[in-house]
Amino acid sequence: MADDTTTNPNTDPAPQAAPPEPSIAATLVIEASPSASSPDNEAEPQSGEGGEWELLLGKLRQWLDQNELNNLWAQARKPVTILAALVGLLLVLRVYSAVLGALESLPLVPGLLELAGVVWAVRYGIPKLLRSSERERLLGGLNQSWKAFRGKD
Repeated sequence: MADDTTTNPNTDPAPQAAPPEPSIAATLVIEASPSASSPDNEAEPQSGEGGEWELLLGKLRQWLDQNELNNLWAQARKPVTILAALVGLLLVLRVYSAVLGALESLPLVPGLLELAGVVWAVRYGIPKLLRSSERERLLGGLNQSWKAFRGKD
């Protein structure tokens, strides 16, 4: 006699369900976290969420407390001064060239300025350069002024 509990291996007692077909969701909804949506929680980070801003502020405070800013300024003072001097010189040269351009555009002014230069050279320059005593005194005064300007008095 055959046992009723034994089954034929070729026959399956219950057919298995077919796997579901994969599909793509048409809409994806992402809920906002409460810490990101409320402005009250910006100063206090939630545990385990975000906190990058506070971390950045902490590192910035630590850097400022270490007096690194003063060291950086001490290192950059000379290049900043040189850069400021170059910018100042550039501004002075631009203004000077603009003034000279304005004077040159006026009629008769360039000729009158040239005449004034020639008159000054003839009136004051030539007599001081002709006599040797006056020439030596003039050159000595120029040398002394140059040394005083350079700080080697």
